[in-house]
Amino acid sequence: MKLGFVILFAHDLAPMLAFYKDAVGFRAGAEYPEWVEFDTGSARLALHKAGPDDPETRGVGLFFTVDDVDALVRRLAQRGLEPQTPPVDQDFGFRTVAYTDPLGNRVEFGEPLAP
Repeated sequence: MKLGFVILFAHDLAPMLAFYKDAVGFRAGAEYPEWVEFDTGSARLALHKAGPDDPETRGVGLFFTVDDVDALVRRLAQRGLEPQTPPVDQDFGFRTVAYTDPLGNRVEFGEPLAP
């Protein structure tokens, strides 16, 4: 068994698309008015339009492994995004940086540190 999707529900997909597709740079696979999915290299990340009475996803923490955290920070800064926390080398072997998506979810990126 393996994880297939992480699904974030939002009433307005436009700001979420701007964050994950335009700023972060994930490529959209299937894209419909109420559903967009991104292939992240492992599990897929999907955005799903929430119904008017449905709650939006809140309080989810996402962690994506990247090759170069500092390059990502520079690229996102060019798009007007500032990190929630600055890049830091962690005791658990990753250099990490955290952002907040348009729904307030914590989105962390980590670069494995050399042993």
